[in-house]
Amino acid sequence: MHELQLLRQVVKQVEQQCQIRPGTSLLRIRLEIDSHSHLASHTPEELRATFHFAAQGTTVNSADLDIHVRVSTGTCQSCEAIFDRTPETYGCPHCLSGDIAWKDHPELIIKDIEFVENTP
Repeated sequence: MHELQLLRQVVKQVEQQCQIRPGTSLLRIRLEIDSHSHLASHTPEELRATFHFAAQGTTVNSADLDIHVRVSTGTCQSCEAIFDRTPETYGCPHCLSGDIAWKDHPELIIKDIEFVENTP
């Protein structure tokens, strides 16, 4: 379960941010997933459930999780066509070549962590 390992790393990083912000509560985490990541093959509900499983017993467990899939762009090395990768993209949609250079993006990025101030 590679997604569990990745989401455990998210929990760990967000917990560190929570520790350096006393007097606040964690509200929301925004993640960006690259469309060629295997994570994009899971539904947002599946990823949220896995996230909450990874976050059990932590201060991160109560956070809302927003997930955005960033579309990857590739260039065909045969015909030089530029196109977006979708889940059903296996090769160049123009010449069907499998020799594609994909823009290099991280599989998963924490885009934002939203906190609210605790009121006395």
